[in-house]
Amino acid sequence: LRHAELKHARLAMLAAVAVPMQELLHPQICSALACRDLLPDGLSTGLVERFPDPAIAPSLAFALVVMAAAEIQDIAKRMNQGLGFNEWAVDSVAGDMAWDPLRIATNLPATEKFELQEAEILNGRLAMLALAGSVTFEMLSGLPVISALA
Repeated sequence: LRHAELKHARLAMLAAVAVPMQELLHPQICSALACRDLLPDGLSTGLVERFPDPAIAPSLAFALVVMAAAEIQDIAKRMNQGLGFNEWAVDSVAGDMAWDPLRIATNLPATEKFELQEAEILNGRLAMLALAGSVTFEMLSGLPVISALA
């Protein structure tokens, strides 16, 4: 459960930052690349309402492939250790994908790694609330969430 919770927390934190940033940067990127703007009136909820739109399929497919590749790599690693696809080793560290480019947790003792993970889960839960709040704000007000932050 802790492994899945850390993955969800990280995705929520990325999404909570990505929604306002895409509303802010998407129009500039579209004009720079001379491509069609997929956010009607600057609202990210337009993507949810227009989900079957084939114009967003490549972006969704790319995200799906990246997430699936990370999950498949993790499952293969555990199966090589003789574990099932939903089993983890007793000494495994939740959410450890052996990727720490900033070396934040590389040399931390186990207790400090655990505290760092607890903080990450808490931040992820707050990010989930922030994301739900921003989507709700856009649906109720009809304004982009970035306009409320300005």
